[in-house]
Amino acid sequence: MKKLFGLGKGLNSLIPDSKHITPEIKKDSVFYVEINKVRPNPQQPRRDFDNEGLKELAKSIRKYGVLQPLLVSKVEEESNRGMDVYYQLIAGERRLRAAKLAGLPNIPVIIREDLSPEGVDKRTSLEVALTENVQRTDLNPIEEAEAYGRLSKEFGLTQKEIADKVSKSREVVANAIRLLGLPKDIRDSLRSGKLSRAHARALLSFSDESKQREMYQQILAGGVSSKEVESIASRTSAKSSKTERKFYELEKNLAETLKTPVLIHSTDKGGKIIIRFATLQDLNQIAKSIID
Repeated sequence: MKKLFGLGKGLNSLIPDSKHITPEIKKDSVFYVEINKVRPNPQQPRRDFDNEGLKELAKSIRKYGVLQPLLVSKVEEESNRGMDVYYQLIAGERRLRAAKLAGLPNIPVIIREDLSPEGVDKRTSLEVALTENVQRTDLNPIEEAEAYGRLSKEFGLTQKEIADKVSKSREVVANAIRLLGLPKDIRDSLRSGKLSRAHARALLSFSDESKQREMYQQILAGGVSSKEVESIASRTSAKSSKTERKFYELEKNLAETLKTPVLIHSTDKGGKIIIRFATLQDLNQIAKSIID
C-alpha cells in the first residue's frame, strides 16, 4: 500500500449527527491499494449501473486516472497464511467498477478506521452510502425509495430522521417511499428511466391499480403531462361528479377509437378536446380515423 497525498476531512461531514460516528479526524490520507483487495459495500443502495456510462468513465480513467479517491475501511482476517488484509468499500462503487474496466492494478483510497465493519453497524454503513449517492444524484428514484424504506423498516428511523440524514425535506422522503406502492412493472419503468419521477407520483393519485395501469399506458403512448394525469385522477375520484364521470368515459372511448390519449376540459361556457400525437404519421392516422 503506497501513501499518496493528504486531503481534508473528505466525506467525514456526510453524517455529522450520527451517534455511531464520533472520531475527530483532522486529516485523511490517500493511499494506493491493489484494486482486487477492494470489496463492494454490502449495504450499497445502488443496484443499477449504466454500462455505457461505466465505459465512458473507464475511458476517462485510462487517460486521467481516478481523480476522486474511494472511501474504504480496512479489514483484517486470519487465514492459513496468517493475517489477510482487504478493504471494504464505503462509497465509490461506480469508480471502482470503471477502474476495473480500465484495467488499473491499483486505486486511490481514503481509509476510514472509524467506519470499519467491526465498529459500525449496518444502519450507519447504509446511511453513509445512501448519503454519498444522494448528494451525487447517482440513485434512480426506486433505488432511493428502497434505501429510505430500509432505513425505516429495518432500522426504525422516522421519515423526519431519514430526511435529516440526507438533507432533504420530510415530504421528499415520504413521496419517494410512496413510489414503492406502484405495481412492479411500473416501478421497473421508473427504475430504468422509461417513466419519469413526476409521472410516477401522478400515478399515485389513482387509488385503483387498474386505473394506474390504464393511465400508465397512455403516458407511454406519449403526450400526457404529469399535471394532466393528476387532473384525470381528480376527476375520476370518488368525489367526482356524474358529469365528470361521463367525460371520463368519453375520453376513454375516444382514446380507444383514435389510438391516442384524449383529454376533455369543460367550463361553464363550453370546453375543449385535446388529442395528443407524437409524430406526423400519428396525426395522419388520427385524421383518417376521424374522417372515416
